[in-house]
Amino acid sequence: MTIERRAIGQNIDFTVRNEPLNSRKRASLLEQDDTLHLSSPTGELILAYENGQQSLYWGFDSVDSMRKEFAAMWEEALLSVDRDDIDYISMNLSQVTARDMVIPVLETASFKQFAEWIEMLHPDLPESPPGFSSGVEMRRAGEDDLDIFENIWSDALGELTDGPATFDDFASRADWAGALTLDNEVIGFAFNGTSISGDGEVLTAAIMPSHWGNRYGRELLEAALYQLRTVDHGRAVIRVRPDVRQALKACSELGMRHSAGGIEWRRSIDEEEINLELEAKRKAGVKARFGGWR
Repeated sequence: MTIERRAIGQNIDFTVRNEPLNSRKRASLLEQDDTLHLSSPTGELILAYENGQQSLYWGFDSVDSMRKEFAAMWEEALLSVDRDDIDYISMNLSQVTARDMVIPVLETASFKQFAEWIEMLHPDLPESPPGFSSGVEMRRAGEDDLDIFENIWSDALGELTDGPATFDDFASRADWAGALTLDNEVIGFAFNGTSISGDGEVLTAAIMPSHWGNRYGRELLEAALYQLRTVDHGRAVIRVRPDVRQALKACSELGMRHSAGGIEWRRSIDEEEINLELEAKRKAGVKARFGGWR
């Protein structure tokens, strides 16, 4: 392990960072050979693979340090962006100090606010299997189900989709995949795994939108939680979008509680698209300044 990688493994307490990083999560980032770490006496930037995409973490000892150093670090990090295998670059803002002063720096780097997320925790997993509605069954999924699952997942999330690379990552990391069927037709699915903390994790779960409002989502999630209990997990987490109200409602009804949250920001990996947007903003600024005078 290099000196730089040992440094990133330490729990450096920067005053300004995009989200808290505990020692376990920092160590998990270090275990990846393709993690990029850039550092200075007053800050650091980390670019690492998570959930099939590349995630950005940064920390500085002050807003002033961030203003001076972030742009140069980010320009260097751009050289390590994997444009062939990811859909976007992700960054979470959670418990950010001086948010109003930090956001303009991120927007200059072409990051845009995407959506809020909430991590829900179930502290005591069910010890008995759920009861299902008439005609509904849960079975272990096979590889032939994956295309159906991805279509359901994309339809359920709509504009809040996390992209094909994330779905593929969830599928590859799942220790268990379950298909929810209604009269033998697949209407939902869940992927289960283990989180960095060691708790059980519902990596993702979704119900076909045409079947929303029939409590099938609750039955699906209850079955996924019970499966985690059968492999000796005492509790479990799931990350949901509060904008997808059906998911949040199902979690709450099953006794899950809020344990963390934040706002995800994303940056496109299409530099041509970004340059066109920047040029459009520049032209709009000129028109605003001179009032369209010719």
